[in-house]
Amino acid sequence: MIPAGLRKVAYASIALKGLFATVAPRLSARIAATMSLPGFENTGELEPTDWYVRAVRATGVGMLAAGGTALLLESRAEAASTDDEEATDATFDGIDRIDTDDDGDTSDLSVDVGTDDDADDADTEPTDADSDDSDDEPTDE
Repeated sequence: MIPAGLRKVAYASIALKGLFATVAPRLSARIAATMSLPGFENTGELEPTDWYVRAVRATGVGMLAAGGTALLLESRAEAASTDDEEATDATFDGIDRIDTDDDGDTSDLSVDVGTDDDADDADTEPTDADSDDSDDEPTDE
């Protein structure tokens, strides 16, 4: 993985190259021709056509947008990772804490917990209404 500092430098250089190509597309095209054609003679005398200058400017706008967006996303990712590191610094000690109310008294926060013995006492016999075996058919009146 590429270190974050190196990525930021790369994104900034892309944005800077895009800014230069947007502001001065003709000069940018001449420099690119000189750098990419070192073995040829008279590359400094080459003159870019109008459509090529427009294409260089459009490419510069795209590079500026891409570099700026990448820098923004990188800074947000860095901020999020810093927040995650701070959250993991607080470790769980294995003890559940009971919250207290405003006066600091925990006695009114108690909860009655039923046991299985209480459930056995609650078993009831079926009532007469539940065991009614008579066939109640509707009568025609």
